[in-house]
Amino acid sequence: MRLMLAQTAVLAIGLIIVVITAVLVGPSMFYHELVETGHADAATGLVHLEDAFRSVSLTALTIGGLPALYIAGMLTFYLYRTIGRSLTSFSTAAQEVAAGNYDVRVTSTSLGPEFDSLAGSFNDMAARLDAVDTTRRQMLADLAHEMRTPLASLKGHLEGIEDGVVEWDERTTGILYAQIARLERLARDIRHLTAAEEGMTHLQLTLQDPGQLAAQAAAAVQQDAAAQNISVTAINTGMEVTPVLVDRERMGQVLGNLLENALRHTPSGGAVTVRTDHTPEAVTLTVADTGEGIDPQHLPHVFARFYRAHPGREAHRGGSGLGLAISKSLVEAQGGTLEATSGGPGRGTSFRIRLPRHTPPD
Repeated sequence: MRLMLAQTAVLAIGLIIVVITAVLVGPSMFYHELVETGHADAATGLVHLEDAFRSVSLTALTIGGLPALYIAGMLTFYLYRTIGRSLTSFSTAAQEVAAGNYDVRVTSTSLGPEFDSLAGSFNDMAARLDAVDTTRRQMLADLAHEMRTPLASLKGHLEGIEDGVVEWDERTTGILYAQIARLERLARDIRHLTAAEEGMTHLQLTLQDPGQLAAQAAAAVQQDAAAQNISVTAINTGMEVTPVLVDRERMGQVLGNLLENALRHTPSGGAVTVRTDHTPEAVTLTVADTGEGIDPQHLPHVFARFYRAHPGREAHRGGSGLGLAISKSLVEAQGGTLEATSGGPGRGTSFRIRLPRHTPPD
């Protein structure tokens, strides 16, 4: 309302100034102009025309000025109504978001790129909040489900000890510590996954040799692999080595998760290979094993949180069910992609990380 009144006041004042100039100052200026140009005699004879000049000027300004003022006022009012409706829609949408309704969206106001950008930013914010809230609710449900088993085990053994049914010996102590470690690992993985999915992971991107990262990751699991009689090999193929822009620690975490997963599902005597391929388009890191493989019906879900193709068989292997989900989120946060392929049960599994090549400046 203040904007509309201010614009109307400016238009009205401008019109008044024009009228004063034309009616009061105009005739005198016209008279002096005639005198200065050497028409003093004609100017003396035209003095009586000042009143007529004023009358004609005032009439002309009235005929032209009032409609112009009316049109300008209507345009100002239209602008006021349009901006007012847009601000009302933003205010209503903001109240909805504050109340927890993240599905609300603001439509384009057609007031120019600035308002369209504001509407787009608001919609992106609402969509992001919706995704975060969905992740939070799903995470709580998954967490409650995953905590049920170790908590039930702890409760059962403690009640057994109190009732004298279970002896407090080394075996019982080992079981209790194992369940506590499982809960700690679950809490740690939940924290890492939440940070990765919600974009809160602080990445320090530097140029790294992907072949060196693969070799270091393979060397880190050599001892565990040897204990299980599984061979781990790092292979570097393709064109000349080109560095990739990644976070060294996070990419090491991803490769570590993939290798641990491969060892977990590869029987004794099997093999795990970390292969680095350099192509003109991208650099690919592939972790392949000769283990159990994945059934085609389970393959699309391997990156889902807490997803296990064989829950009863996999629960005792120590995984939290979040390693692959964390790996995928971390790879995507660094501009890459992670996908899984398998020939089926008993034919091994491959996890392929694809990272864009970094072209150094000339």
